[in-house]
Amino acid sequence: MRFNLTSLPVEIARSAREFLYHYGHKCAGTDSETAEITAETGIPSVILRWIPDKSVSSLRVAYDGSSLVISGQQAVHFYRGLHLALMEKALEQRETFEITEKIAFDETGIMLDCSRNAAPALPFLKEVIRLCAACGIGQLYLYMEDLYEIPEEPYFGAFRGRYKREELQELDAYGRNFGVELIPTIQTLAHLHTYLRWNQSARYRDTEDILLAGSPDTEMLVRRMIRNASMPFSTKKIHVGMDEAAMLGLGQYLRNNGYRERYRIMTDHLEMVCRICEELGVEPMMWSDMFFRLKSPSGGYYDLPEDTEFILSDAQPGAKIQIPGNLSLVYWDYYHHDGSDYEKNIRLHRKLTDRIVFAGGGWTWNGLSPNYRKAERTLAEGVRACREQGIRKLFCTFWFDNGAETPVRTLFFSALYFARLCYPPEKEDTERKTLADIHFNKWLELLTGYSPEAWRILDKFDSPAGILPDNECADNPSKFLFYQDVMLGLFDEQTKGMGLDKYYRGLAKELELVTEGRAETPEKELFIYYRTVAQLLAEKAGLGTEIRQTYLENDRKRMKKLCEKIGFCVEKVREMKELRGKIWFEECRPFGYEVLDIRFGGVAVRLESARRRLEAWISGEVERLEELEEDRLSYAVDRQNKDHRLCAAPLWEYIVSAGNMAGI
Repeated sequence: MRFNLTSLPVEIARSAREFLYHYGHKCAGTDSETAEITAETGIPSVILRWIPDKSVSSLRVAYDGSSLVISGQQAVHFYRGLHLALMEKALEQRETFEITEKIAFDETGIMLDCSRNAAPALPFLKEVIRLCAACGIGQLYLYMEDLYEIPEEPYFGAFRGRYKREELQELDAYGRNFGVELIPTIQTLAHLHTYLRWNQSARYRDTEDILLAGSPDTEMLVRRMIRNASMPFSTKKIHVGMDEAAMLGLGQYLRNNGYRERYRIMTDHLEMVCRICEELGVEPMMWSDMFFRLKSPSGGYYDLPEDTEFILSDAQPGAKIQIPGNLSLVYWDYYHHDGSDYEKNIRLHRKLTDRIVFAGGGWTWNGLSPNYRKAERTLAEGVRACREQGIRKLFCTFWFDNGAETPVRTLFFSALYFARLCYPPEKEDTERKTLADIHFNKWLELLTGYSPEAWRILDKFDSPAGILPDNECADNPSKFLFYQDVMLGLFDEQTKGMGLDKYYRGLAKELELVTEGRAETPEKELFIYYRTVAQLLAEKAGLGTEIRQTYLENDRKRMKKLCEKIGFCVEKVREMKELRGKIWFEECRPFGYEVLDIRFGGVAVRLESARRRLEAWISGEVERLEELEEDRLSYAVDRQNKDHRLCAAPLWEYIVSAGNMAGI
């Protein structure tokens, strides 16, 4: 189609043109482009209009056959409205239509983890910004533990792909073009082990990943962190982290000061952080979990009773914790499948402050593949609770724990699903909910070229029989079956008799159908990669059990056949490694890929070692294979639910060996 952009503000017309060109449309908005279209006489163009109005509560898209009018509160609503229109076949057929969605929240965002080895490259980050705009998501949080420059600290982010100041400025400007606010998300207390590993940072270290609270050197470093992280961005917001500091005050701090109530250590450190933010003119938010963990007998985040009072035991009796006035608390929760849990925790947060932001999870950190069914369930329950409890700001996190084994592009499905929850139908009847789901399906295909059914195949990698509904326990068999050593069989007893080889063979066939005859796109590369993963797992999932049984039966003839199967697996691992590397370098900077190279290469090398061991036994060179004589044990047993056969094993270092993979 042809669109006339002359009625749009210049800054919106420029970015609207970028979107429309991407989908094969032509535009009039500059003299040269107008001439291009008017020269094609007799072909009408659709006039595109934008009506911003902060007082409205709905996003409205109306088409009368010649003009497409979009109205909403924020600039990002224009881009969501434009994509709503582009989904409509009625637009192509020049039939009138109107679409209305509720604007349920004041601020919506997604958070992209840039610190778990995968530092997304600038072109990919710009693609994510465009995705945010297309979804009506107005904020992009960049989680950068040490991935930004501090000139006075040359080891900060060294060899990790840190972003230069001018690169972050470029991204910030690009985001503004699309109505997307970029927000720096850093750490000012814990999660800093990649920086604190260096001898040059020893003076800042309490424990291996926590800063030394109460130290003048640490205060100087925190000031440098906040100044350098916030400087490239136009926003006044900054996320200062401070989560999961379980060992706070129990390392060098304890040696320097003796034992002190850790609540007091944390709140004193927080006051310092917030004071620096105020001096530098930025508004801080922090993860809230430490306020809860330090009160919990188990050290947990979600297990406090609702009558908990947040008081300091070393202060005057009944003295409540005072949250700095410029601070917002971010309640993160990626786990609960029941909305009442979110509601209870929101009420607990309100005992500390009314400045609450909610963070749900897109579940891209389960291992080799995303856990979409858990993401859908937890996001739906969490977002609904926010609406009912009056939380007006929220975002969806995309972590890449334990080395970013899952390709970053897998976030697209959960991001669009989160956006669908943030813009509910005006009326919550069954018909309109169904319509919203239809919109989601069409939207996903418009933006990625693949249907929800295709994307959900990726979720199936960790969803065979033996998991709980919606994969509540985040089991990840695809990861541990890929990495486990076939001679040691740490998971063989866990998966025995489950038919996982047949299950993954079925997934491989599904993915062959999805990719057959498709144009070459990054999404197709992604599905081809997962097809290869499925083909490998179809052979490797039960290989260790086969090898051991064959050895115990003393069947050397059959063992020769299994050695041939090992050869096939080695070739598939190499194919998988090449495909994963290609995806990595299209999405991310090179730093961090060395870890996946080592891990994938390790699988191939150990398979080759296994084949040599087996061939030595077949030939009689080796009389016994002691590793195959070891009794197999279940890796983890759910003693409360016998139907839960599988388990979660999120860390590579605990999968590949029962030996010591790191440390002394």
